[in-house]
Amino acid sequence: MHTRKKIRLAVQEKLAGHPLLEKLFLARTRAARSEDLPFANIITGAEVTEDLSDQYQEQRTVQVYVQLYALNGAAVVDELDDLADVVEQRLITDPYLGGICQSLRYKGSQPDYESAADLEAALLTMTYECVYIWQPSVEGDDLQKVAVEIDMASPRNDPPLPVGPDGQVDASATINFPQ
Repeated sequence: MHTRKKIRLAVQEKLAGHPLLEKLFLARTRAARSEDLPFANIITGAEVTEDLSDQYQEQRTVQVYVQLYALNGAAVVDELDDLADVVEQRLITDPYLGGICQSLRYKGSQPDYESAADLEAALLTMTYECVYIWQPSVEGDDLQKVAVEIDMASPRNDPPLPVGPDGQVDASATINFPQ
């Protein structure tokens, strides 16, 4: 599982269970129905990377957006602020997301009272910056047993005929590695 997905799941886990955040979505890209309001959407955005070592380790910084949607009405700004307070209080308790990242820092928010108008909703996008270390996962044979067979031209002929392998195994080796 990619680290970005782990980050989204960890943020969802931190926010789950609060009565104001009953409806949580991961990476929702389509509008919801007005009946679903209020709800939160957790999505990752732009990511930058820098080399950390010559062993293919990278320090990556990804934007994590918590998008809060509320029914657009007289108290929508207060409702969005109440939702934002819950998000801030829950995410500040574990800035490492259980060891997934090196830091999760709040970077600001952006209200939007117009583009979600077709949904009769207002939107507050909270931006977090998440720094984590990435390195390629090494998966492959556990090398419990390695075997090799060698087929070469007959060494008894001078010059060796045929010139290439003759189809007869001339040498073999099997190595068993202790586990």
